[in-house]
Amino acid sequence: MSPVNPVNPANPANPGNRVGPTVHTTPKVPVASSAPGVARPRIALSTVALECPDAHELAAFYVRLLGWEVEREDTDWVKLRAPVREDGGGGTGIAFQSDDTYVPPVWPGVPGAQQMMAHLDFEVADLAAAAAYAVASGAALATHQAADDTRVLFDPAGHPFCLWAAAGAGDGADTGRG
Repeated sequence: MSPVNPVNPANPANPGNRVGPTVHTTPKVPVASSAPGVARPRIALSTVALECPDAHELAAFYVRLLGWEVEREDTDWVKLRAPVREDGGGGTGIAFQSDDTYVPPVWPGVPGAQQMMAHLDFEVADLAAAAAYAVASGAALATHQAADDTRVLFDPAGHPFCLWAAAGAGDGADTGRG
């Protein structure tokens, strides 16, 4: 049995409710390569979708922040395409779906409040410059910061996201991952 996290007993693998990349040393549960007796069909993650009050407004923020292009848009849906990398690969896109009933999460979590279900992590070379750029693009810096090498911000719809400094980043931030 995993140790109990006193800050969040429901999440023993995340001491202190740290937001941002978590380093896992060994898997806790053996992972099967496919369901028993069934060949795995091709399944690829194509996008992560975020609910929000206005898909076009939130997509415009992420276009400013990331410089990505709109791949597809409908009345209540916008998908951004991750750029092709130098090695020819691409990343997972981000989509936004308008939802009149959307309620922004509270972070850090508070019992009884809307909880964060997921968040986006963006690796940066210069944490201070990236955080300043995100704020200038329309993000808000969270009051509570979980680590020296990570900045938690909120997009205009209130979704928390993290900027984190890669090891060896040149902005003077403590980039040790422990």
